[in-house]
Amino acid sequence: MKSGQVYRRFTAKNGKLVTLRSIKWEDLDQAMASAAELFHEWETDPESGVPLSKMPTLEDEARWLADNLVMIETGRQISVAAEVDGKLAGNCQVNRPENIVLEHYGRLGIGIFKEFRNIGIGHEILKTALDECRKAGITLIDLEVFANNARAIHLYEKLGFREVGRTPKKINRNGRFEDDILMVVQL
Repeated sequence: MKSGQVYRRFTAKNGKLVTLRSIKWEDLDQAMASAAELFHEWETDPESGVPLSKMPTLEDEARWLADNLVMIETGRQISVAAEVDGKLAGNCQVNRPENIVLEHYGRLGIGIFKEFRNIGIGHEILKTALDECRKAGITLIDLEVFANNARAIHLYEKLGFREVGRTPKKINRNGRFEDDILMVVQL
């Protein structure tokens, strides 16, 4: 896989054309703006499911992007980013460990930015990531999701994930505790 590789395009429920592709270095500024948005959402929305509890610096975001690009190039990450009108709308990645006994396994993370939710991007980005994982020989994927994130849980279940475990009160958001759910899918 290469950074910036286009997988496909589709029309979202709002009529906008969406390009699904892997992340690329040129995404840095938008990734920084999106991280700031996720941080603000984490602070203001108790239902937010993306645990970005610290505002990243540009250096933090550049390091994150550089590390991800290396993992893409070395086959340790499947990356699917959504772009709408030249703007980053969300990102999904499946990371595989370097350990050879775990080469069939990946850990999924996904975030769709607020203005692009509820128009089908999450479903399509996740479906594409799962397809790319199959092609790469990944047969088992897990993820963690906050128990109060019903919309995400529903999406994961639609695509075959099932709950296999729960850590009670793992997340502490200003004294409000939430369970963390572990979900898996076998491809």
